[in-house]
Amino acid sequence: MRYRLHFDAELPAEAFRLFLLTECGVAPESVYVGRIEDRAVDDPRPVAMLTPPDGDEGFGWVLTGDTALAAATGHGERDLAVTLARAFGVRALVDDGGIHPDRWVLVSADGSSGRVLTDPDAADGDLRIVHALEPVSGEPQLAVVPPPDWARDC
Repeated sequence: MRYRLHFDAELPAEAFRLFLLTECGVAPESVYVGRIEDRAVDDPRPVAMLTPPDGDEGFGWVLTGDTALAAATGHGERDLAVTLARAFGVRALVDDGGIHPDRWVLVSADGSSGRVLTDPDAADGDLRIVHALEPVSGEPQLAVVPPPDWARDC
């Protein structure tokens, strides 16, 4: 998959579909919103899939998509997260591309972003921010604890 964006709040299904239609030309019927296990086996592959959390997971709403969504949006993963965070007033987490599984890029509702550390002891799929690794202007309440020198570029 090309995209895997985690949101801290729901993107309302109809508003999300309308956004993808008007901004990217993605037909509403090719956007699936719901649990993966609730999809019919013979349903056509969606361009985008927005899945709700199993429970009270932090950043539990997950948007997935592949090359069809990339072609429609013209955005990389981080840029799409910024666009959606601003449009829906939510925060998003995006993989930072590094080797540490608990480091992510937080995209604030205002579109600002920075690397954060998530709780390594949280339940699988539950992304809870421990602190920022660098300042995020849209999250002034978030404590900043830079990584040690040896881990800065990893």
